[in-house]
Amino acid sequence: MKVPLTFSSSSIRSRVEPPRGSNRTFWIIFVILLLMIAYFLYLPGSTPEIDADLEVGDIARENIIVPSDITLQDDFSTREKMQKARQAVAPVYEAYSPSAATPRPSVNDWFEYMRQARRRFIQDNQSLEAIQNEMRKRFGVDLSARDAEAVLRSTAFTRIDLNQLMDLLQSLRETGIIASKLGAVKGADGAIQRLREGEEPRILKVDALYDLKDVRATLERFLRNQTLTSAQIRLVTPLLMEFVDVNLSYSPSLTNTAREAAADAVNSVMIRLKTGKVILRKGDEVTSTDMRLIRLISREVQSRRQHLPDFIMILVVMGMLLYFLMRFFHIPEVSTLNDEKLPLVMIVTLAVIAGIYRMSIFLLPLVAKNLSILSGIDQQGILFAIPFGTGALIIAFIFNLQSAVVFSFANALAGAIVAGWNFQISLYILLGNLAVSFGIEYYQRLKRSPILKVAIFWLLPANLFLILLMDLTRSDNPDSGLILAHLGMGTLSALLSPILANFIIPLWEIMFKLVTDLKLIELTNLNLPIFRQMLENAPGTYHHSQMVASMAESCAPELKLSPLLLTAMALYHDIGKIGNPQFFTENHTIYPDPHEKLSPLESAKMIIAHLSDGMEEARKLKLPQPLRDAIMQHHGTKTVHYFYEKAQNDANVDTNEIDSGLFRYPGRKPHNIENAIIMLADQVEAASKTLSSPTDEEIRNVIRQIVTSNVEENQFDECRGLTFYALNTIATSFYKKLSSIYHRRVAYPGFDFTDTKENDSDK
Repeated sequence: MKVPLTFSSSSIRSRVEPPRGSNRTFWIIFVILLLMIAYFLYLPGSTPEIDADLEVGDIARENIIVPSDITLQDDFSTREKMQKARQAVAPVYEAYSPSAATPRPSVNDWFEYMRQARRRFIQDNQSLEAIQNEMRKRFGVDLSARDAEAVLRSTAFTRIDLNQLMDLLQSLRETGIIASKLGAVKGADGAIQRLREGEEPRILKVDALYDLKDVRATLERFLRNQTLTSAQIRLVTPLLMEFVDVNLSYSPSLTNTAREAAADAVNSVMIRLKTGKVILRKGDEVTSTDMRLIRLISREVQSRRQHLPDFIMILVVMGMLLYFLMRFFHIPEVSTLNDEKLPLVMIVTLAVIAGIYRMSIFLLPLVAKNLSILSGIDQQGILFAIPFGTGALIIAFIFNLQSAVVFSFANALAGAIVAGWNFQISLYILLGNLAVSFGIEYYQRLKRSPILKVAIFWLLPANLFLILLMDLTRSDNPDSGLILAHLGMGTLSALLSPILANFIIPLWEIMFKLVTDLKLIELTNLNLPIFRQMLENAPGTYHHSQMVASMAESCAPELKLSPLLLTAMALYHDIGKIGNPQFFTENHTIYPDPHEKLSPLESAKMIIAHLSDGMEEARKLKLPQPLRDAIMQHHGTKTVHYFYEKAQNDANVDTNEIDSGLFRYPGRKPHNIENAIIMLADQVEAASKTLSSPTDEEIRNVIRQIVTSNVEENQFDECRGLTFYALNTIATSFYKKLSSIYHRRVAYPGFDFTDTKENDSDK
């Protein structure tokens, strides 16, 4: 079968063809189309006018109908609801105790003092005036001489059970003592809130508390039960009242705080109206309720009308989207190692980041609540802080631009759902993700540092620009403080995204056994021990692998394959020769030929063994599967032709009588286009070495015969994606590479490098 190889130089096109025609004309047309699109999107829909000039008591001149589905916030009803919430809050009374800085004597101290003072007055004849002064100084009790003498001579304090009295006073304090129930501030049902340090507020009835009048009556009943006379009760009660303090006091500031908190907790009253609902029929009298609803609808209809800032926002957003789409179609799709795993990885990534979004919506408000600087942030600001760029960074880094763009749209939809179908958030996610996708393509995937670079130099500016644009077009009087808070949230989102992406990408590489460009860069480092060992033990094989890598890589741009993958496959395809380099022709410059002492079959076995040896070495190095496939498939099921013919010649028999299976490679046929390229590059490079001074036609013949023989032997029967166009492209790439290597040079003047005669001076 003859393979139609043309070796056309025009078949290898540049990766990105420059646009034809004038760039100036193109951009003029682009701007005109962009303005037209933005204008058509800006035009408002046909919304009927609402007659808001009516007054209460007027007669409706026509039916007033809801023009479209509307959800309104009823400010009047909301204020009524908030007022009711305020009124439902019971007044707050603050419970307190006497300050520790100014301690007062206790009842126990008073009883002890009275026992000593009575003894000094009766037995020691201490003056009454001295005792009066002492009472005034120590206890603040100011008694007349007559009352002081009556107290000192009375036996009332000796008849009172001090423990019972102290228990009674403690009980009064625990219940709560106010100055007076008459005129006390209380709720509609007579309730108050007692606020005590370290305790939750407690609702109490004012009637269940004590005022000073109740305390006096309680003490009198207690003293009566202690068998004191009426005279003694009248004498002792005022003294005991000196040790009773008001410990509940109405706090206007705390009450106002509690009521405002209750009002803030009230949800706005929302009115949902369906399209076509009749608010007021023609001829009906307008009531105050009707008028309020009509004004709400009119205000909502007015707010939905487009304004100039809306046109600017539409223009900018559409311009960015169209620019990204143009760039998208100018960058060719390159096949990646992990294409088969893309759907699974994309779904799992979307599920994980959706969970991150939900967790962020739960945690971020808690964080903002505990940070005074973010205490006034709104729900929109919380959404801006979610790390929406994480998924796009992961997909763009592991796969390619096209996959990341598709994921960006899916991510924008998922984010909009989590945000309650917020269209602005959807745009925020989409444009940020597109910026991330193109940023990774710009910086490439040779290190992990592009993830952080893209977040700072692509995602962050996109976030801040869109937030600023949306906030400035949202209202006529934007709040600068709120805008700064939103910008801070956008910055947080851009910083969190690469942190999460750098954490997830290694997990995905292990979990899904992914091979990234970064991994291939690490594997193709020529300073690795395996390549240093190859250079030392098998220098011919080392050079051969380098040549195969160069030839294979040249095919990548036109066929949209990964050049890094082809390079890695080529460098590792012959590592099985390192253990026995002397059996391979390319190394015979430093090793004697051992095949002279071996039979053809033994020689063939040693040659074939480099596949199994290579697979063993690959297992030790833990090479990814594509590189292992290159080791096993780069010879397909071909025979070791030289020793097969040698065996036939030595036996002097027909070739068919020798079992060709003994001379056949056990590897599989190439299963994809990358392995087909490695197979052809391996054979073409080896065959080209048989030409001492090849011409262009000889190079073409070598390539043509190698390709044709493999096709005739059905070596590509199992190869996916290999077409005659691909074979022609591969052949053309090989020809260009080899012709550049074997090009002729102008002879050096004065030198004859073919002359082998020695100079006379050397004799």
